Amino acid sequence: MRPIKEFIGIAILLLLGFYHIFYTGANVDLTLFKTSKAIENVKLVEKERIHESYKAKKKIVNEVAAKKGTVDRASTSLHNSLVFPSTANDFISKLEYAYSKSGQDLKALQNEVEERRSKLVRSPLYGEDQSCKNNDRIAGLTKLFDAWAHMAKLFNIQYFLTYGSLIGAERDRNIIPYDLDTDIMMPEDDVPKLQKMIDDNFSVGDNKIHLRIHPEYKTHWRKRTKICCNGKVSRGPSSNTCWDQCAVPNPLGRLILGPVLHIGITGYKVIKNHTVLKMTCHEEYGFKTEYNWKDLAPRDCEFLGHKTYCPTNANLINTEVYGEYWTDPHKKCKNGIWTKTSRPQKNF
Repeated sequence: MRPIKEFIGIAILLLLGFYHIFYTGANVDLTLFKTSKAIENVKLVEKERIHESYKAKKKIVNEVAAKKGTVDRASTSLHNSLVFPSTANDFISKLEYAYSKSGQDLKALQNEVEERRSKLVRSPLYGEDQSCKNNDRIAGLTKLFDAWAHMAKLFNIQYFLTYGSLIGAERDRNIIPYDLDTDIMMPEDDVPKLQKMIDDNFSVGDNKIHLRIHPEYKTHWRKRTKICCNGKVSRGPSSNTCWDQCAVPNPLGRLILGPVLHIGITGYKVIKNHTVLKMTCHEEYGFKTEYNWKDLAPRDCEFLGHKTYCPTNANLINTEVYGEYWTDPHKKCKNGIWTKTSRPQKNF
């Protein structure tokens, strides 16, 4: 039989062994717990970063842009406080009244625009022959864009040029000399800023400028009611009901002068974590409907003498709509006549 001291010694050794194992294991478990918690915290921070609000992102973008001098738009509070007199019954009279209340000199601004416009020179891309005249719509379209650009600046509308107008700006900062309309694109979220400038009941025969935004602009364009400028519902151009510029359900709206002249106003939505622009209007023509925001985010450019905005990657959207040869006009001036070229290219 072993002495009792030997048993006591063995017992002590066993206890020390169990203590050592338990103590070390506890430390390992605690370390793993701390590591796991740290990983969870990192994931949470990353999730919050990815899902930060659009307004926060937009604020950061605008702050950076402001430092670079790319943000020069007035406050929107003026629009909210405006109460137009009864005599302000069209776009120009409303615009002049709004500028008078803002303390800015609209005529002086327009004089600056016309000074820059007078220095524009037609691009040689349209041909060495410079004798071809602008078509008979250009003067009216220029007047329309003057009105739009001044209003957008005053009310902080974050638009950019698109389609043929964008091509003109990229070629020589001017309107395409044979273009038939002007086009801009703006976020649907900015439509409320236009509310007091909109006319819901007017005649295109009054030869005044009117802004019309479809009252169902938030509805998909295929489901919008066809509504004429006088407010009456249309059943289509071949019916016995009314039909005019306002009755066209796509795009979102138009700035109108007379029976045919207009600026087409296309709307877009920002989706997918506020990084993608979606334009359902493109479905009608089979164009791509979604673009990365970084490609279409507005940048400074010039058009018709105005300091305005173009998409960051103009080549991307122009190539999608008009093909890879969009920089080369589909008409060139030859012997005083605009003559179509033979290249494989959509118009413009």
